[in-house]
Amino acid sequence: MPSAIQGKAERAFSSFYLLWTVSEALPQSVSGCVLHFGASVRRLSLLLVCLLAAACHRKPSIPPDVIARVGERMVTLADFKRYLERNTGTELAQMGPEVASAMLDQYVEEVILSEYAAGHGVEISAEKIAAAVRNDAGSTVIEKRDEMRRQKLMSDLSADIAPASEAEVNAYYQQHAADFRSGEEVHVRQILVHDESMADGIQQKLRRGVPFEDLSRQYSLAPNAKKGGEIGYVSRGELPKMFEDEIFSLKPGSVSAVIRTDSSFHIFKVDERRPPGVVDVVTAAPVIRERLKEEAVRQRIAELVGAARREIPIAALTKRLPFRYSGTLPKSENE
Repeated sequence: MPSAIQGKAERAFSSFYLLWTVSEALPQSVSGCVLHFGASVRRLSLLLVCLLAAACHRKPSIPPDVIARVGERMVTLADFKRYLERNTGTELAQMGPEVASAMLDQYVEEVILSEYAAGHGVEISAEKIAAAVRNDAGSTVIEKRDEMRRQKLMSDLSADIAPASEAEVNAYYQQHAADFRSGEEVHVRQILVHDESMADGIQQKLRRGVPFEDLSRQYSLAPNAKKGGEIGYVSRGELPKMFEDEIFSLKPGSVSAVIRTDSSFHIFKVDERRPPGVVDVVTAAPVIRERLKEEAVRQRIAELVGAARREIPIAALTKRLPFRYSGTLPKSENE
């Protein structure tokens, strides 16, 4: 029983006991009056005790904005919306129910891992959390604490996994041979502007020998402008066909015509072409070992989440969700 409620109950009993003691010490005529009054007090005291006992056994109410429970931790709708915006750049209202359900499962799984990590000795110092928050202005202390717990947990898991053997590397290489064959690739740069006359002017400067990289830094609105417009190596199928056809027709060092889209004008340059080829197993081995380790970590995490779900009471409060939930979390429809 909570101490405050226990104290009230004790005071009620003390009042009753005091009245009974006084009545025993008084003359009968006076005692009768006191006992008559005492009976009323006893009834009131009994009612008070019953109410207090009921309050002790009443299930604590859950705040109205809570949409899921992970043990003692409450996940609010505001938490979930913030998670979506930070991780997908999309608002909940713009998502269909199936996507929203999958994202809620993913978010709760991250919370489960954080809580599991904390319950199994993985903790991060307040100083490290504060430093991480300072370096990510849009984050909160709880978000960074949870993220760093998960990172530490995965780092510990990765350190415990032995490197793949040569036989395992060879087997993976044979099973995923297509991953180590490459088609023709071209190294591409771009300039993107919204004005046609500006695009034509840039073309004229290119014909006069002004370096493409300099013009990209000066005029391009693309995110890679500061890198001289560098996109990097691309193969067929990675870019829109209208770009791809023009780019793969260019020789190294040559520049495309101005390509117009709905609202933009693009100019591309091909720096280099790489012919189709096959990456041998020796060259591929470091990549394969890293992939195998990542797969092992993912498998171990899946096992931990399964164990945590058995250890920690988890539920999605489906009646509180603003979409029809179809995910994998246990459902609580009465809260």
